[in-house]
Amino acid sequence: MDERLRAAVDASRQWYDDVFALHGIPVRVDDGLWSALGPPPPWHSAAKTLEPGVETERVVRAVATVEHCSVADSFGDLAPERHGFELLLDARWLHREPVGETAGRLPEGWSVVDTVEELAEWATAHDYVGVLPPSVVDHPRFRILARRRAGALVGGAVAHDGGRAVGLSNTWGEGTLATSDEVLTAVAALHPGRPLTDFARGTELDAMVAAGFTALGAQRVWVR
Repeated sequence: MDERLRAAVDASRQWYDDVFALHGIPVRVDDGLWSALGPPPPWHSAAKTLEPGVETERVVRAVATVEHCSVADSFGDLAPERHGFELLLDARWLHREPVGETAGRLPEGWSVVDTVEELAEWATAHDYVGVLPPSVVDHPRFRILARRRAGALVGGAVAHDGGRAVGLSNTWGEGTLATSDEVLTAVAALHPGRPLTDFARGTELDAMVAAGFTALGAQRVWVR
């Protein structure tokens, strides 16, 4: 397996482990299949494949007790349609090599969210209420970034230390801010010399490839 793909999937698994732990939801890993032992937080799947070749039937059994849920198909090789699932997202994993020397400081207008009040404002603006609990602001692997203009919150992102790579996610903002050099500079200031991973589709995928990311394997999400 391409080591860049391995790093991207592992970083995503670390995100899931950390988010579910923040919510106090136990999880299980069994022979390449990650699954939650309770209802997942918003925008999160109830099961995730960690290796290629996991049997679709095993994944379906893992989420059998959850009436409405999604499954993260990390290698794009599941076929759960006959079990009532529909394809929600067909994206590509992304990897970006470390950039050169960085200034070591955040770009103008950017800051790290470090209070519960700021987190609530950020989550409301990003439609992410209930996903990251207040304790995330003290978690050592999470850095929630906010972009302000004239004091108003206009965008943000999350950098999460996923081990061999830093996971970039939840980039949002006015215009093209979410895929701008500002985001990459901000993350590099917090994690100098580290590779980045993410996943994207459509025009966002094109923009991130243009920004120096390499598109790797399929990342699909199935929902029922």
